[in-house]
Amino acid sequence: MNQSRMGIMNTARFVLATMLLLVVASGGTAIAQSAIGTVTTLSGMVLDQATLLPVEANYGVYDAQGKKIGQSRIASASDGYLVTGLKPGERYVIRVEDPRYLKQEHGITMPPSGTYTEVSKDITVRKLAAGSTFAMTPAPFDLKKTDVKSGTEDDLRMLAAMLVMNPSVRIQVLCYPDEDLPAKRAEEVSLQRASALKSFLQKEGVSAERISVKAAQSTDPLNPPPVRKGAKGKRYIGSVYITMTDV
Repeated sequence: MNQSRMGIMNTARFVLATMLLLVVASGGTAIAQSAIGTVTTLSGMVLDQATLLPVEANYGVYDAQGKKIGQSRIASASDGYLVTGLKPGERYVIRVEDPRYLKQEHGITMPPSGTYTEVSKDITVRKLAAGSTFAMTPAPFDLKKTDVKSGTEDDLRMLAAMLVMNPSVRIQVLCYPDEDLPAKRAEEVSLQRASALKSFLQKEGVSAERISVKAAQSTDPLNPPPVRKGAKGKRYIGSVYITMTDV
């Protein structure tokens, strides 16, 4: 082999070696994407819905067909959760699978992308404890109305779905009026609102015997109507509370 040909081969080897070093220096992205396709990563914190503080919780990740991806995982209070290897444009569900909390699902669709992408999404959990109470916000009623407010159906469906996933849980619904009324009239408004919520939840698959209603005879003592008129367009609506009576 003459020196000229040997020089060409050596140059080719040098160029190839340089290209390989560049790929390695970039984290092997080109090799990974060509081998398994573009992937995305999902991460975030798990927050206590009552305090909004980070907590530890067990969870699972499922694809659009309901197939579980890998094993159950644990989110830490300090670092949150991290899921890798998800496909761009696909929908996934994070399912809370921890006996300390109500079973819940949080859906997310990964954005379409031709390159590696990181997506952040915090999720909330609610403690599974008899006697615990939470307020529904925003309130599912219009001012001085007793039928369910248009536009709040999605929130109510989420509540219904959570109850369906936790069939042992029973709840009590308490709705307060928007203004000071005679006790009898306040009780009527309260029961009408609570009954409207109960009817909605029943239509979404929650059995009637799991839902009790409680009548209020005054405005909310913990969150009373403001003494002064609120900002323009901001109206006070009586509080709505859900209490887990049995878990």
